[in-house]
Amino acid sequence: MKLISIQIFPSGLSGWQSDLLKFGSNITQLFGANGCGKTPIVQSIAYCLGYPSIFRNDIYDRCNNVILEVDTAKGHLKIKRIYSKSVDIEVTEPDGETQRFFDEKEYSTYLFEWLGLKVDNLVTNDNKSTNPYLSSMLPIYYLDQDDGYNKFYSPPRNFIKDQFSEMMRMVFDLPIKNSFDQKKERIKAKERLDYLDKQVGLHARGVEIAKQDAALIKKTSVQLTQEITEFESEIEQLKSSGANHDDSISVLDRLISKHRSAVTDLIFEISEIKKRNNGIFQIVHEINTEIETLNLNEEARRVFLSFEEICGSSNCQLFSSSSDAYSKNLLYLKDQIKDLERNTEIDKIKIDRIQQQKTSIEDLIQSIVEERNKSLEKSEISALVDAISELKNQIFELQSQRSDIEKVEILENKHFKIISDRNKALEKSQSFSSERNSIPGLLKLKADLRQYFLNWLEELNTNNISRDITFKDDFTPYLGSETISQLKGSTRTRAVLAYHAALLELMAEHECFSFKFLILDTPKQHEIHNDDLNRYIKSLKKLCSEHDVQIVFSTTEYHYDGNEQDVEWNPKYQGEKQLMFLRKNPIIVTS
Repeated sequence: MKLISIQIFPSGLSGWQSDLLKFGSNITQLFGANGCGKTPIVQSIAYCLGYPSIFRNDIYDRCNNVILEVDTAKGHLKIKRIYSKSVDIEVTEPDGETQRFFDEKEYSTYLFEWLGLKVDNLVTNDNKSTNPYLSSMLPIYYLDQDDGYNKFYSPPRNFIKDQFSEMMRMVFDLPIKNSFDQKKERIKAKERLDYLDKQVGLHARGVEIAKQDAALIKKTSVQLTQEITEFESEIEQLKSSGANHDDSISVLDRLISKHRSAVTDLIFEISEIKKRNNGIFQIVHEINTEIETLNLNEEARRVFLSFEEICGSSNCQLFSSSSDAYSKNLLYLKDQIKDLERNTEIDKIKIDRIQQQKTSIEDLIQSIVEERNKSLEKSEISALVDAISELKNQIFELQSQRSDIEKVEILENKHFKIISDRNKALEKSQSFSSERNSIPGLLKLKADLRQYFLNWLEELNTNNISRDITFKDDFTPYLGSETISQLKGSTRTRAVLAYHAALLELMAEHECFSFKFLILDTPKQHEIHNDDLNRYIKSLKKLCSEHDVQIVFSTTEYHYDGNEQDVEWNPKYQGEKQLMFLRKNPIIVTS
């Protein structure tokens, strides 16, 4: 989801309203003095997305509703929410159909499903069944002015067991940590894993067969397409340029030359395979010689053991180590011979196929030569028809080869998709075991998050924080032995800003974007030097450009100078003491 625009509408003749404010593609900056109305606008973004923002009474009294327009993979949504202490949200879908919600749970379920996020039955802190809410997930993407900078994750309510972990797992499509329907889900996960295991095997076999069919085709689909285009172009030239007898013979000569070149390549390939096989025979001979030497050494050992003067005890261990080494070496050498013999058999099959292809091309050459010789005695028209016919035969053969290559590519892509689905199913199945924290996908995310977090701490010039980052409950950082609550002032603010930027980068790198934005409601600029904040915003700008994400932030002191992909919103309506973002309603406005 990306943000398009927002507008606040008035309540009555004395109500307040805003202009239609359009978000930038990268960065949207609300710049103005304290008290000019930045926070109500920023809060209203999250409010439309289901966050239970609390406004001052004058907003409830003077503003009727706010409309937020967003872009999603399924099209534009127009979200209208009434300013009220209860839920009243109307969503207009791309086809014009409207949905209205008076319950946060129903609205959350609707929007999660619209964005393609899987909604599972989770467990509350009281061990009851519940579903995730938008207000549980949005604090990952939205830092409100009051509590957003005090913790790494500051939701309005923390009612779900391992809530932050569950929301992050939902974002990254990982198996949930606490399933209310665990037993049923475990059975379903096992059945799906078994099914996908079989599918992986079937697809692997399909890819193998397709590769065998296309084994002798040395060109890519792009190269084959280019050759087809060249032949088609040659046919058009023969048709349109009034080609004479010599032109038609020349076409057949070029085809003969091309096929003879292909035969030469095949002969060279056969020669190389035979050379390799001769080398393999020599290696096998040398291995057999080594085996004979080992056998002689073993026989000598047994002779020594027969002399009581050397080894009189029945439990003599004098040559035990050499005996063990003999067994291991013998098995190793015999395995090598098996591998080499297997490769030789594969090469024999390959030579047979190449010979067949060579014979086929030689027969084709012979038929074209005969056709050429006949064409010398035919009329120009007949020779032209024969030349075009041979070109079309070549096109048909190349199209057949291209079809075989493309079939391999399609099957390989399907196989890769099945393997990816199977790996996810395996992770979900493993999530029901006692080793839930060892899911490979989770371990990779935590490793990446740690590195990104360290990088963003450096961007903000963050001192007095241990770089020994570990995680509790999957995603909550421990800074050495310290928690976020032990940090004070600007250090805590920098750590929170760095962490959320790291999360945004993590989502970008893993292409797990449900909400493609990060909203920062007035970072505590008096605690962070402007140079550090400027470096942080510019690094976020780079992230926006590379991954098509948005940053929205309000600011009082620091000012960011953007480009054409960014916008700046400023207050421009005269209030009692200063310029304001909201203005009094000059006329009756309906919406």
